[in-house]
Amino acid sequence: MKELKLQLETFLKENKKEIIKFLSRTVQIKSYSGNESKLINFIREFLYHHKIHKNSKIITLKNNLLMFYNANTSNNVELFYDAHLDTVPAEETNSWRYPPFSGKLVENKIYGRGSCDDKGSVTSLVFAFLFLNKFQLRTPPICFSLSSSEENSSGKGIEEVVKYVKPKYSVICEPSDLKIVYGHKGKWSIKLIFSGKSAHSSLPHLGKNAIYLGYPVIRNLIETKNENFKPSKLGTPTYTITFIESKTNSLNSIPYECSLYIDYRSVLGETEATIKNFILKNIKHKNYKFLPQHRFFKAWILNEEDKLLTKAMTAYKECFLKSPKPILWQFCTNGSITMADFNIPTVGFGPGSPFLAHQDNEYIKVEDVLAATKFYCLLAVKWQDL
Repeated sequence: MKELKLQLETFLKENKKEIIKFLSRTVQIKSYSGNESKLINFIREFLYHHKIHKNSKIITLKNNLLMFYNANTSNNVELFYDAHLDTVPAEETNSWRYPPFSGKLVENKIYGRGSCDDKGSVTSLVFAFLFLNKFQLRTPPICFSLSSSEENSSGKGIEEVVKYVKPKYSVICEPSDLKIVYGHKGKWSIKLIFSGKSAHSSLPHLGKNAIYLGYPVIRNLIETKNENFKPSKLGTPTYTITFIESKTNSLNSIPYECSLYIDYRSVLGETEATIKNFILKNIKHKNYKFLPQHRFFKAWILNEEDKLLTKAMTAYKECFLKSPKPILWQFCTNGSITMADFNIPTVGFGPGSPFLAHQDNEYIKVEDVLAATKFYCLLAVKWQDL
């Protein structure tokens, strides 16, 4: 272990400038959901300029980039690491200290959209792959996945990857403040459209105000607690209205249509049916459409006795010389696909603070990226001994 850690520390020290340059460049490449190809081409070109071991292979699967190590005879792998390439938009730049696609280095922090979510993790995986190749270390078959279409909640990128790779254990590389994560809430976004009847605003009784038709839902979500779930460490579900819009012929006309956008974060035991019943329970009419904006992503918690969690905790202690305190994410990740849909034991771990994700002036500490690279490598190399 001492020799391995020395190799890692030397590698990270010698490559720190290149790691910073790589991370900064990935931030500079705008990669909104569905438009990751330019970033994929950059990473693939970057990898081709490094010596790749004969037991390694690099594959582009639609809009996803896969780096296999010690898995040249099969796509089935023991360990699967996933970080997503896409980011949420950053078009309003007035409140940014530095331009959101500058990738600017300031006081050992890289600033920019996606620096924390999730290009810090992308960088850690790329350099973990390069470290294993440089020293040709023995590991179980591994796939380092750089997947697409995570931020648009389609789940298509990770679904394509997992069906192709068929992993045994999964590590979701999202910002976790370098803490091990063993579960998280689910997610569902819904659009409710209420249809009313237009009339002159001086004669509102001749119309049917679509905004008022949606009021029972608004009041329900503000004032009511949903008790229909399975108690767990994930706590209670959270839900909020994130956007309201109406359609009217003029400002002195009764609105004939109103739309509510609802963001729902589920916990264990909740289903599409139970959530829908809760949202709509106070509606006495049928003048609405219930339109899910994406598929339902389930909540999940990994059994605390699971082999993957045990090994991850041991690797953490070896890496950081302290006992880990596993946490639960309150948001949703690709773990809902790997764990909840495909029953692949999953943990989360990544550099950066989750509270910086999707925020203006998003940044990540370079030291966190180096630390995550170290952990990913130690978990892989010492997997059989942990």
